[in-house]
Amino acid sequence: MKRTILMTILLAAAGTAIAAPPKKVRDDEKQKVNPPPENPGKVQAKDSKRQPPRSDEVEETLEECGKDDSHEDGVDHIADAGDGAPHKVNFSVKFRDEVSAFRLISTVSRPGEKMIVEVVLSDEDDVFVARADGGKVKRLAEDKWQWTAPKKSGVYCLEIEEKTSGERACLQNFVTVPYAGEAKLNGYRIGEYKRPLRGSKAYARPDGFVEVTKKDYDRWVSPHFQLRQFLCKQNDGPPQYVLISARLLLKLELILEEVNRRGIKADSFYVMSGYRTPYYNKAIGNTTVYSRHSYGDAADIFIDQDRNGRMDDIDGDGKVTEADAKRLFDIVDGLAKASWYGPFVGGLGLYGPKPHRGPFIHVDTRGRRARW
Repeated sequence: MKRTILMTILLAAAGTAIAAPPKKVRDDEKQKVNPPPENPGKVQAKDSKRQPPRSDEVEETLEECGKDDSHEDGVDHIADAGDGAPHKVNFSVKFRDEVSAFRLISTVSRPGEKMIVEVVLSDEDDVFVARADGGKVKRLAEDKWQWTAPKKSGVYCLEIEEKTSGERACLQNFVTVPYAGEAKLNGYRIGEYKRPLRGSKAYARPDGFVEVTKKDYDRWVSPHFQLRQFLCKQNDGPPQYVLISARLLLKLELILEEVNRRGIKADSFYVMSGYRTPYYNKAIGNTTVYSRHSYGDAADIFIDQDRNGRMDDIDGDGKVTEADAKRLFDIVDGLAKASWYGPFVGGLGLYGPKPHRGPFIHVDTRGRRARW
């Protein structure tokens, strides 16, 4: 956890005021990792298994975001979720207000958008190079670059490599399809985004969506999560459209690390509900028009190692109850008390079991504390 804390302390600083670039620091506990795959953002479908189908029923809940939404797709993954595992590298990549030490993390960019990328928390003698399979990379300093996104929507890997060790990290950029508030995007029903709640940027209408076709379903967006896990369940498409939040992915990965550190085995979380279009959110009977699910930074999750589509018995009492979800809730709530947790502040909700589904928790990165 030491390296994770260092990374997230820096992220906390980035989330408030960006100061001068941090000096390189040496971490004697760094571990070498296996070389990453040629394209860590994409694996063959055989490496991913679908979870058993879940009920499509929805029911009224107390969550301010509205109805629950059982998701049909889960994921298997063989990587260890512990700190220092092969899914991490020995340096961190800072982009926008995020910091990641993962071999793969995803973000979104508008066509032609410029993004500053910087290596931090690295050894003093490390030498880095940056390359991309699309767009333009311009070196600004020894460990700092500007990447200009292509004008064409698609998926592009900005790869940072440490030359001596050969370690590589992929910042996977989804260049979006522009969106200006249309009810439909290329035939896919989006619905209506209302005026931002209390004028907050967190509730601003998105200006673009990630386009998803069937070949993209199994694409990894972080070491333990696939794109399919966050798709809206409505039957439109292909193509489908989704919002991706780098901060949500980082939060889920950090929670997953802590869960495993506590001795609870979890290869990933079952994402019961990720992104929901305003259209779908209304269609399932949700009267709340400001659900964080519609802004792409919320997930309803549980642990499902036995792949039966329900929460596991993680407290070991021989049955699956709300207490199992409460243990997961308490782990997340405990992390929220840490001084470095600031950028990940958000909603946390607890839900007991229903006849058609097991218990679960809701997490999001809305930027203010909310509990239910």
